[in-house]
Amino acid sequence: MRFVLTLLACLPRSVAQFLGGFTGRVNYALNTLAARVTRTNLELCMPEIHEKTLDQMTKRSLMETGKTMFETPSVWLGNLNRVDGWIAEVHNEEILKQKTTDGNGLLIVLPHLGNWELFNVFYRRYGEFTALYHPPRQTYLRDIMTIVRSRHGNHMVPTQRSGLMALFRALNQGETVVVLPDQVPAQGIFVDFLGQQALTDTLCARLVQKTGAKVLGIAMIRRPDGRFDVHVQGPDERVRDENIETSTLAISRLVETLLELAPEQYQWEYKRFKARPVGSPKLYRYNKAPAIH
Repeated sequence: MRFVLTLLACLPRSVAQFLGGFTGRVNYALNTLAARVTRTNLELCMPEIHEKTLDQMTKRSLMETGKTMFETPSVWLGNLNRVDGWIAEVHNEEILKQKTTDGNGLLIVLPHLGNWELFNVFYRRYGEFTALYHPPRQTYLRDIMTIVRSRHGNHMVPTQRSGLMALFRALNQGETVVVLPDQVPAQGIFVDFLGQQALTDTLCARLVQKTGAKVLGIAMIRRPDGRFDVHVQGPDERVRDENIETSTLAISRLVETLLELAPEQYQWEYKRFKARPVGSPKLYRYNKAPAIH
C-alpha cells in the first residue's frame, strides 16, 4: 500500500485531479452509495434548488471529492516544496499571522472542505499544531499514517481523555490546536447546520471557554486552475458565550460561512445527519423500509 501511495504521490497535480474527476463521474453514473448520500444531503440542505441543478451539484461534488482523494497521496508523501507550491493565495493572512505571534492559544476550525489534508503542508509556514488523531482500522495503514502525521513535526494525540487534555494544555501554553468540527460525535448536542438539526461535538466551545483561546476558521479551496486558495475567517463573537449551545452554534455558523465559498467542495458524501432528533425520519436507508429516530 505504501508503494502504491508513493507512486500516486509522484503524479503531477493536473493528472491526479483528472483521475479524481473521472472517478467522481463514475460514482455519479453508477449511482453509488457516495452518490446517493451526496444527493440526499444536498436535497436536505438546499431544498430550494431545482432537480437539474441538484443533479449537476451532486456530480460536481463527487468530482471534487475524487480530486481530493487523488491529491492526498502527494500531500501525505510527496515533496513538501512541490506541494507547498500548490497554494496560490492566502486570504486574510495578516489575521493568521497576528493570531499566531501574539503568544495566546489559537483554535483553528478546519471543516471537511476543499482539500483539508493540505493544511498540514500549509501551516508549517507558521509553526506546529496539536490535533486529535484516530488511527485507521486497517493495520497496513497505521505505519503509513504514523509517518504522514509526524513528518511536519505536529503533535497528533489520541481521541481519548489523555488526548483531550493535551489539547487544553496546548492552548493554555499559547500553542495552536486544530479541530475538524463537522463529524458526527459519539456525544454532543443538536444545533442548526444548514437549516437542519445536526448532532455536534461541543469540544470547540469547551476549549474556548476553558482556555480563552482565539478562534479562526480555515479552508483550503481548489481554484479553477487546480491550485488552492487558503481562506482565513474569524468567528461570530457568540463563540465566547458562556452558554455551550450558543458557542457551539457559533462554530457551526463559522463552518457554514466557509462552506459558502465553494459548496460543491464540501464532503457531502459523509453521513452528517445519521443522528437526528427523536421523531425525525431516518436518512440514508436506501433499499430499506422507512424508520423514525
